[in-house]
Amino acid sequence: MKPVMEYQNYRVYIRDYYAERKVRSGFTWRDFAKAAGYSSPVFLKLVCDGKSNLSEVGVERVASAMGLVGVDLQYFRLLVEFNQEKDSAKKKVIFKKMREVAKEGSMEIVGEDQFDYYESWLNPVVREMAPQMGDATPAQIADKIAFGTQTAEVKKALSLLQKVGLLKKGERGFEQAAKSITTGNLEIASLSVREMHRQMGELAVRALDEIPVKERDISGLTLGVSENAFFRISQEIADFRRRISSIVMEDTGENRVYRLNVQLFPLTKDFRGGQNA
Repeated sequence: MKPVMEYQNYRVYIRDYYAERKVRSGFTWRDFAKAAGYSSPVFLKLVCDGKSNLSEVGVERVASAMGLVGVDLQYFRLLVEFNQEKDSAKKKVIFKKMREVAKEGSMEIVGEDQFDYYESWLNPVVREMAPQMGDATPAQIADKIAFGTQTAEVKKALSLLQKVGLLKKGERGFEQAAKSITTGNLEIASLSVREMHRQMGELAVRALDEIPVKERDISGLTLGVSENAFFRISQEIADFRRRISSIVMEDTGENRVYRLNVQLFPLTKDFRGGQNA
């Protein structure tokens, strides 16, 4: 099976370990539980199903039963902590520790590229700008960004974009590589996506004061809706995004980079107790 450092979810790792052992030797959940020192024969199955968590002691028991040592053991400990932590800020701290351990083991964590790309609003902006500006220097690119940006920040973005294969250096400057980047179901990448949404939301607030009215379109609605209407509106937003993407794909001669935020979120709790209208 894959090394533990290729996993983002410790429950999936444990299940894969169990499945491999079962195929090889008729291993059962009872055998697994016994090896890990649990009296309940189904406890580890409940863990894999997300119905129970591992305690600190449990982490050591299960890791020992699976024969994890050294950096693999260190990574597994952090992976359990990462998956079971609810606070996003704490999860980011844990993930950075996971990267350090993976680096020590000469490994890269699946989702690192996505995490780095989405961690800053500047990365997608530079990705769009650089190919359109020919052989422009980082300083010239920074000068054309609407919200004060340092040359060093642009250099960092350019370096990252080349590293993850989203930009490449051509004869006439940077070119956008065909490779696309997506979070998919990666929990690790979703951490930085939330950070990017926060940053973009803050820029939208700044745009109210810093961008001329004729160069922006910011509006909103406050609505009272049912659960059914919410899902219909969500679908309409998804269709709208696809139509906008089609317009952009057909466009030529880009001269600016815009950000479109589409936000639909509750301002109240359910004030009718779940009753339908």
